[in-house]
This record gives sequence, C-alpha cells and structure tokens, in this order.
Amino acid sequence: MAHAVLAITIRPVEPGREILISDLSDIDFDGFLETDEGVEAYIEESELDMKKVEGVFKQLREADFEISHTSSVTEEKNWNEEWEKNFDPVEIKDLCRIRAPFHESKTGFKQEILIMPKMSFGTGHHATTSLMVEYLMITKVESPLLDMGSGTAVLAILARILGVEDVTAIDIDEWAFENAPDNCELNNISDIEILMGDASLLGPKKFNTVMANINRNVLLEDIPKYSDVLHKNGQLFVSGFYVEDLDLIKEVAVRSGFIFNGNLVKDNWVSARFIKS
Repeated sequence: MAHAVLAITIRPVEPGREILISDLSDIDFDGFLETDEGVEAYIEESELDMKKVEGVFKQLREADFEISHTSSVTEEKNWNEEWEKNFDPVEIKDLCRIRAPFHESKTGFKQEILIMPKMSFGTGHHATTSLMVEYLMITKVESPLLDMGSGTAVLAILARILGVEDVTAIDIDEWAFENAPDNCELNNISDIEILMGDASLLGPKKFNTVMANINRNVLLEDIPKYSDVLHKNGQLFVSGFYVEDLDLIKEVAVRSGFIFNGNLVKDNWVSARFIKS
C-alpha cells in the first residue's frame, strides 16, 4: 500500500514542529520523521485530503509560522524500524538518561528512564523537557505533584522514581494520553493518575509541586490556575518559552502570587522556578 509523503519545512522549527505533528495526526497522518528543518509526514495515499492539510498550514501561517512543503509517494515502510533509526538516547549531564527499550543500558547516570514515545511528545530531546528533567534531578520536590502537558509522562515517571508518592499527569493530546500508561509500565510504575484534557480539569485537589512544560500562551493563561491549586510555599516549574519571554512569564506569575526563584537556559529555551507566596 502506497503512502503519500509531505516533506514540510517550518520556521521557527520549535515549537512549530510539535504543533504541526499534533495537528496532522488529527487528520489521519500515521507516521512522522523529524528533520532538521521540520518533519516528514506520512499518510496512506487514499486517505490524503489536501484541503485539510492546507487548513492546517493556514492556521499555522496565521500564527506567524513560515511553512512550505513538497510531496511524493512511497511504498509502505516499517515505521517502527524507521523510527528506531532516528531516535537516539537522551543524556542530560550525568543526571538522567532517557532511552527506548531497544537501546542498551549505560552506566554513569543517576537515573535511567525507558520511553517508547510513538507519536507523542516529551522524549527529552527537546530542550524544554531536558531542562525540566534537570530541575527535577537537582531540586527537592514534594508530593502531590502535577505534570501539566505531560506528553510521554517522562517527568511524571521521573518524579515517581525519585519518590514522589502522589503524581497526576495531564495532557490534551490523545496520542500522549494513550502512550503514557505504556511508558509507566515500562518503568514498573502503576499508580500515576493519567488524564486527558487541560487546566479545566483542575478541581479542589491541592498540590505542592506543579510542572508545566507547554508553551508561552498557554502558560500566560494558566499560571493563575496553577496558583489556585498550589499550597503555600509550593513550587511551580514552567517551560516551553524563549529567553525573551521570561519577563512576561515572571510578570504574570508575580501577579498570581508567586516569587521568582531562578531559571535554567538551553538553546535559548527557558525553564523557570517560582515559589507560591
């Protein structure tokens, strides 16, 4: 069975690529290979609807992304094999190594996590996930912990491995929601509460730690909601935005009752820590 292939270039690549993959998966694309300039997206040739594709591109252009593509047709591939060729373990200093089950284990790291990301996000390759992993490894966090925008649940899994007893993971993406339990099982974890949705799911439960790796606009809207569910002196870790956006994030956080407590930077991406006053 033949597949249509769209070789898509998007600027800026991040977070454009992640948004693009999410949007194309909603219109039945069933395989993605990340490239330096964007992504190769695959769909059965008979299922390709270019009107829907152009609709996705139009929304991205309206959000100030530059996007272009070329198309071709290829015979069906072994997608797992192709993905394995393009997925390398993630090594975050000597703190944590994130690998797939088909990678060999490696000594010299304080923690090792197994992740089979399939089509969801949060493998640790992106700078923001790496920064949040680093924060978890170098900062004492307390239960209960909320992982917003959990993706593959790598942060929730790491928190549980580090001894946080009560962990909740929430993501709006269906692929992520379906993938997270499998990753928990790979790490012998069965007690993380995994939910599909957004901050509207937050209710009366209070947390001592919130980790939100999403994007700037969602954070600006939802930081007050995180404040509502955090105990006094609770910690908020946020990521998914650039260095130039940090002042705006700080402004909203301070207005929402937080005290800025430093940040980490990687490849112009930021992860920041706040304390609920």
